[in-house]
Amino acid sequence: MHVTHPLVKPEAIKLRSYQEAVVARAIDKNTLVVLPTGLGKTIIAAMVAAHRLYKFPSSKILFLAPTRPLVVQHEKMFRGILTPDEMVTITGMDAISKRKELWNSNQLIFSTPQTIENDIYRGLDLKDVSLVIFDEAHRAVGSYAYVAIAEEYMKKANEPLIMGLTASPSSDRETVEAIRKNLFIERVEAKTEHDADVKSHIQKTKIEWLRVELPSEFKSVKKLIEDILRDDIRELKRRQYLNSASLASINKRALLNVQAEIRKEITQGMDSYVPASLVASAIKINHALELLETQGISSLDSYLERMRKQRSKAIKRLFMDERMRNLVKVVHDLRVMGVDHPKLDELVRVVKENDDKKIIIFTQYRDSVDKIIERLNENDILAHEFIGQASRGGKKGMTQKRQVEVLENFKEGKYTALVATSVAEEGIDIPRVDIVIFYEPVPSEIRTIQRRGRTGRNSAGNVFVLMAKGTRDEAYYWSSLHKERKMGKIVREMRDDIDKDAGQQSLLKYQFKDKSDPEADIMVYVDVRERNTRILKVLRDKAKVELRQLPVGDFILSDRVCCERKTKADFVQSIIDKRLLAQARELSSNFEIPILILEGDGDLYLLRDIHPNAIRGALASLAINFGISIIPTRDEEDTANFLYTVAKREQDYEKREIVLRGEKKPLLLDERQRYIIESLPNVSAVLAKRLLEEFGSVRGVINASEKELMNIEAIGKGKAGEIGKVVRSRYTKRK
Repeated sequence: MHVTHPLVKPEAIKLRSYQEAVVARAIDKNTLVVLPTGLGKTIIAAMVAAHRLYKFPSSKILFLAPTRPLVVQHEKMFRGILTPDEMVTITGMDAISKRKELWNSNQLIFSTPQTIENDIYRGLDLKDVSLVIFDEAHRAVGSYAYVAIAEEYMKKANEPLIMGLTASPSSDRETVEAIRKNLFIERVEAKTEHDADVKSHIQKTKIEWLRVELPSEFKSVKKLIEDILRDDIRELKRRQYLNSASLASINKRALLNVQAEIRKEITQGMDSYVPASLVASAIKINHALELLETQGISSLDSYLERMRKQRSKAIKRLFMDERMRNLVKVVHDLRVMGVDHPKLDELVRVVKENDDKKIIIFTQYRDSVDKIIERLNENDILAHEFIGQASRGGKKGMTQKRQVEVLENFKEGKYTALVATSVAEEGIDIPRVDIVIFYEPVPSEIRTIQRRGRTGRNSAGNVFVLMAKGTRDEAYYWSSLHKERKMGKIVREMRDDIDKDAGQQSLLKYQFKDKSDPEADIMVYVDVRERNTRILKVLRDKAKVELRQLPVGDFILSDRVCCERKTKADFVQSIIDKRLLAQARELSSNFEIPILILEGDGDLYLLRDIHPNAIRGALASLAINFGISIIPTRDEEDTANFLYTVAKREQDYEKREIVLRGEKKPLLLDERQRYIIESLPNVSAVLAKRLLEEFGSVRGVINASEKELMNIEAIGKGKAGEIGKVVRSRYTKRK
């Protein structure tokens, strides 16, 4: 069903269930929305914006995104959804006087954060802004403009509300907490691609790793670079700045940490200039090694040429080394001979095999962008660069206006491939990208997710990752994979923490009328998807109603009773698309008295081209297999009155303890035993059976040590610890 709202264009959008749930919970608290790429974060933001403008008609909405192409894209999407015409994009390209005029004459402002931060310093007042949306909210750390804007906004706004949007917050728990603190986040709405209500909307993305072998010429150059680097590392270890001189334990981060330590010593008056020169040299040589392994001879030659022109003491010392001068000559000669990274040949092969598809090739370095385009063009493949605005190494950057033009040309099919640096990783909407190619893996889980997310947005996509065997390519790949898994765990915990605090999505948290209070009203919990029905209005006239994102059913009427509501047409459709039995199983397993309301007039057997026996079989299964009562109602008002009658009957009875789990007690002994063990942390039905078979009884499982538990398949140290904590912790009654 299309969204109907005074500020939303007719038939502009249909909300998915998870989008509805997020919107319902983000309209009254500062919310961080964590959703996989391509699942409609901007649509959610537009709906919350519509709500705020309707509630505060004279207010403004501010939408912030890191780059101008992204800002332009969001404004375009909002224009397709919302009715107000007073929308504008404001960036640093606009004159200061013009920005002030545009701000005053528009209601929805889309801008880059640096522009708004600068204008705040010039006196821009955010008091009339009723919503600020921070896109790519994972940037809200350190000195990034988002942090200062959020602080100013929360101080000055009359009716403040913040929404942060991101697909990938961080794999570092402290960073995630910093984002929440910096954006004043009160609620986190987090979904992963494995959640049931999201999974069906995720397009399949096939990932293929293409490993290449470095040629012998590369290996000799690599040995030369490592010999030079090893001398600096050994000296830094001798001076006790490093614990190990092994090149396997040295990376860019470790060297930068040493450099920061040495700089601190110098500011404190210590004579640390020699080690400062050593670490500067090591950082540069380490980078040369990375370029050789991951990018190739052309990129390395360009880098060495730029390095030779520098005048620092570290560079002068480096080039006094005969090995360094020899390295420069060997690399340049190899470039002249046409020797380069085998990734290039593999890249050409993949692109030629898919020349009828839209392709984005990501690489970290601009030198590689030029070389890739050159090689593709040599093979009659039309490719174009997509790089950032900054000029580097004598090469001009790409203006924001030019970035927008290139994206439009790519969408229109004027290029087969777009060769991009990190500027294309964040949020850029390129509707149909069939293939994404990583020229190299990146150690950042955020960038990996963003690169991969450029495909598979509207249809199935393919990702190819080029890796050189035995190099840091492989190390970076495993690093990003580990961080991505860790981030997934953090996202789930963020969601779980909110559930525990707010009690929004757990069957354990619903509290009904206290029967000892004669003034207490009847309470009905209603799923957010029912908020636009007449049922909600009728119920509110009779009972206390709370809108929640219910994990099971549409209406919870007591700790025993839950109702699923279906119109007759939806009932038949749910048989066809196989939703019905899954919903019935959830309803039956979580509530003692499950009810299906079948609403509407008309003959159930004539609604669709489906055999009557299929409908009869579904009805029989609901009643016999799942014990679900099927109640017919005429219309929404009749449904509301029935719901109130059941809720009143349930809640007027003698007070009952609300059970800790919503499931019915099983009857058979083995079922009771599995039931108890399944209540332990992260123990599934399969794992419960495995535990009981191994330890022989419930007592055996409970008395098992963590070490014994870890011998069971699928139980690691963390899970064993959680089980042990529940089993052996002293019970403390909550006040």
